[in-house]
Amino acid sequence: MAEASPDSQLESYFTRLDVQLKKSQFKKALKLVDEILAISAGDKDAVQSKVVALIELSRFDEAVDAIDSNNTAGDLAFEKAYSLFRLGNFTDALAALQAGSTSQQVAKLQLEAQLYYRMGRNGDAIRIYHQLFKDHKISSLELRTNVLAAYVSGDRAHEVPAVMEAMKISSKDSFEIAFNTACGLIAAGDFTHAQRELEHASRLGRETLLDEELTEEQVEEELAPVTVQLAYTAAQLGRTEEALTTYEGVVKDGVEDDAVIAVASNNWVAERLASEGDAAPKKLCVELLKKFEGFFEKGRELRMKTSLERRLSQAQKEVMYANYALLLLLAGRNDAAREITTFLMKWAPESEHVLLVVAAMLARDGKLDEATSLLASSSATGCALMRAQLAVGAGDLQQALEALQQIGDVAWLKRPAAVATQIAFLEAVDDVDSARKLLKDAIAAQKAGKAGKAKPGKEEVLAEAFLFQSLAKLQLKAGEIAEAVKSYEQAVKLAGKSAPGVYKLMGQLARRSAAGTRVAVEQLQSSLPPVESLPAQKIDELEDAAAGSWAARRRAAEGTAQKAGEDAEQRQKKKRKRRVRLPKDFDPANPGPMPNPERWLPKWQRSDFKKKRTRRKEKEAVKGSQGAGRVDEALDRSNVVTEDVAEGSAAAPRGSGSQRNKKKGRR
Repeated sequence: MAEASPDSQLESYFTRLDVQLKKSQFKKALKLVDEILAISAGDKDAVQSKVVALIELSRFDEAVDAIDSNNTAGDLAFEKAYSLFRLGNFTDALAALQAGSTSQQVAKLQLEAQLYYRMGRNGDAIRIYHQLFKDHKISSLELRTNVLAAYVSGDRAHEVPAVMEAMKISSKDSFEIAFNTACGLIAAGDFTHAQRELEHASRLGRETLLDEELTEEQVEEELAPVTVQLAYTAAQLGRTEEALTTYEGVVKDGVEDDAVIAVASNNWVAERLASEGDAAPKKLCVELLKKFEGFFEKGRELRMKTSLERRLSQAQKEVMYANYALLLLLAGRNDAAREITTFLMKWAPESEHVLLVVAAMLARDGKLDEATSLLASSSATGCALMRAQLAVGAGDLQQALEALQQIGDVAWLKRPAAVATQIAFLEAVDDVDSARKLLKDAIAAQKAGKAGKAKPGKEEVLAEAFLFQSLAKLQLKAGEIAEAVKSYEQAVKLAGKSAPGVYKLMGQLARRSAAGTRVAVEQLQSSLPPVESLPAQKIDELEDAAAGSWAARRRAAEGTAQKAGEDAEQRQKKKRKRRVRLPKDFDPANPGPMPNPERWLPKWQRSDFKKKRTRRKEKEAVKGSQGAGRVDEALDRSNVVTEDVAEGSAAAPRGSGSQRNKKKGRR
């Protein structure tokens, strides 16, 4: 029987290979490809089929080797770039993608955008996504989700609502879009609305995953990122215990996603340190350090585990490296902390988190000038705040004020807490005019922020009331009574009668109005609540509002006297003697002589014990080494001759041997 020709055999092989690839039988396809390459070495179609099969089997290293060994990098540029992307080698992947020529232009742009995103170049990623929308009319839901992620990671979270409106999507469209929307709200600092979006994303994701017939455990695994973000928002809203419990639950449940475990562990450690404050014990830092050691590889140079480094974004890696160095510093492992900071300054020298931890190490070593100079090289808000903190610690409030005013984020500087800090510094340096101007600008910015909202939130209203109250205090210091009364009226109008400290505010308003303005006192009485309806605490607030009044002085005097009485009582309690313990058979009717209350103690611990000791006179004291002192020669028997020897008689015989050796052998 005649053998088949090589061409017909190859045709048969390729026919079978096509069937196997269509049926996703990639392992069988690999074996068949090897047979084809044995007949026709370097066949481009066979090499391409082999690379595709290896990629589908997630054997990316072998896919790159197959492309390089067959010199097909130009034709398979996209496949090589994708394999390098999956291996976490983003720089080489981008170079391979840009060097090759591929007909898959849309796929190339999508991969390029993903590479830019993972490399932290979010501006370039957003540019390419817009190119896909504009030039190629690509508007898939997955692509829109990626656009939102790029905006959030690129510090452009405030643009997310406009971008969503332009792309005609909402958080109801998919679980991923809802999650990215919530991340944008977190980045913008709106944690209340972010929590609502995360809860919505959790419900939507659970429904979607259960419809796909996933088990409850698999659903929890998929929703683990949402759970971690919910814990983060809870911590930011002041529910620290709830956040810590949630983080611990995610870690203990054994989630397979290393990135989720790393983020949960990092946040858990950060919350524990924040709850302890500056007085975090060294033992706790050593314990928390163990949470981080599993995420890094020990060798000549500290590196994050490869599997984890591929999954985390650049910002997340910077935070984890910085927190690890900070924990080493707090745990007293200064040499290891210095090694990490040296590596970080080479790896990410412009990162805000890296600069903060390096400056903390310099400040701890007493090198405040170097720390301040390092922080001044960055325009980040955190670096400016740390500069201000170092200046306050050194007693230079003017430098602290300048550090705050150099913050580039104008919206951040208009926040009530930031304004209050600047006002305190300005008052400390006697610059009241600048303080009043700053407050007026902050009030104007607050009103502008509320203009576009149908109903402003409670926090915004209270913040504006606080600004008016602070402005009124400065106006009172400057003697502008009428303007101060108007500011107080605005604060009372905004705060309402249920706000904290509102009664004290009303009392100050009435007192200042009656003292030096034309405002009728009767007009103000209508805004004050009746005294009969107020609890005692609120009445105290109204009395204390009148600074220097007899009621305030009386209450201060009563408080001082009460404190003095409590101190005396505490001292009296400390002097109380030990409780007397009586014997079991003690009869109180016929007590007789009372037993010694110290009979339970050893004699040397009793109060009537006097230590007996004899003191040698100084001249008789033996000093120095043994035998070096004064010796009584009368006690030396070596020169004394006995009477028997003197008379020449024999010495008395010793006892008999039987008596001497009676106990022989015993020890």
